[in-house]
Amino acid sequence: MTPASMSRRTLLGGALAGSALALAGCSGGTKTDATSSGSSSSGGVVGKSDLTVYAWTNGPAIDANFKKSVDLFNKEYSGKFTAKINFLPYDQYWQKIQLQYAANQPFDMYYWDVQAYAHYKKGLLQDLEPVVDGSDLTDSGKYPVDLFKPWRFDGKDLFALPENIQSMSFFYNKTHFDKAGISYPDATWTWDKVQEAAQELTQKSGGKVSRWGLDIGDLGVWWGLQTLAWAAGTAFFDKPLEPTQFKMTDPGVVGAMKFIQDLMWSKHIAPRPNERDANNQAGGFAGGVVSMMPGGTWNITSYKQMKDEWDMAPLPLYQGKSVMPYWLGGWVIPKGSKALSAADAFALWRATKFQDQMAADHDWIPVQNAARTSSQMLNGMPAGFKAAMAALPSAQIGDLYTANSQKILDQVFSPNLDNLFQNKKSPEDVASAIQQGATALL
Repeated sequence: MTPASMSRRTLLGGALAGSALALAGCSGGTKTDATSSGSSSSGGVVGKSDLTVYAWTNGPAIDANFKKSVDLFNKEYSGKFTAKINFLPYDQYWQKIQLQYAANQPFDMYYWDVQAYAHYKKGLLQDLEPVVDGSDLTDSGKYPVDLFKPWRFDGKDLFALPENIQSMSFFYNKTHFDKAGISYPDATWTWDKVQEAAQELTQKSGGKVSRWGLDIGDLGVWWGLQTLAWAAGTAFFDKPLEPTQFKMTDPGVVGAMKFIQDLMWSKHIAPRPNERDANNQAGGFAGGVVSMMPGGTWNITSYKQMKDEWDMAPLPLYQGKSVMPYWLGGWVIPKGSKALSAADAFALWRATKFQDQMAADHDWIPVQNAARTSSQMLNGMPAGFKAAMAALPSAQIGDLYTANSQKILDQVFSPNLDNLFQNKKSPEDVASAIQQGATALL
């Protein structure tokens, strides 16, 4: 799989691979308290008290913590609701959801990814604003409320309930830096400084590179590459929610493409695609064959198993600025959920009362400000985690929300960016091809 075709969830699954649990039917239990229609926020229990939660498998550790949270929810709501969770491999997850909708038997609730936006467009998702109304989730002092705006698909109401947040950081191998006598990266580092350090950190053996000072990491995925365009004062499209135009031929976007292509080809400071494949087989950053790499914060869990000492810093400055992406994790609930009240309660509980435990578990980064900055969260995390998270208020959503987003990304962005990274086409030609192809699919 080439970098441009990797989704954020593919990368996460690769880092935390684990076996999926068996699918156990459409929904759990048979107890019914009311018909499954309307919002549960007006009082009384709507739908079954037995709830089945669906998510894709994220590996043994995260899956175990999901199951633990279900047990805690059942304890808190004993006598009112009973939940269980089923996991599916990501490549089967959305197909199964579609089949359940087609059979008019939607899941009780399921974990969000951008594919769910198409379900909103079809009018299949419950408006969750009444669920969060009056809760702490509306308090900007307690939650990063402004960062929820991309999930207000109609411009005012939430149609997915956020519980965690992820971003990108600049990871570096402290052991390599110490041996080379180089100071650690921090928020003042520019990409020029990164390139200087990369050349010092790169090692060769027998004429071949045995350790790369820098890998382009998630800058090899469209949403990572776009962070450079943001720093240059532009973007790939005019707005993430229902864009009206793409901006791929903007000089700032073309310049960002050229920067990444040059790192691998004309400068050869970073490994080229075939060399990256060999590096990844040898363990990549986690295996100590790469010294620096921009990547997603979801990698933190797997990096804790590294032999070498490592840390993280904010993304380096590009043209004098650093803008990091963010993504929300949370839940969507179908209008046709047969356990509406239980689903509402579970989603809200994980976003509020469960946040401290989420911080202690260290698998997801809590969306609640206090939990995210708590000693439970910071203990055991790399020293640079706090500084990296301090950039969240200025972060931009790293998603694209339109009915054709998956087709645009898979059929237009992915093959054309592959041509860029493989040095088969110039940045200008790649930008033009994406501009034309993406615009045609809007």
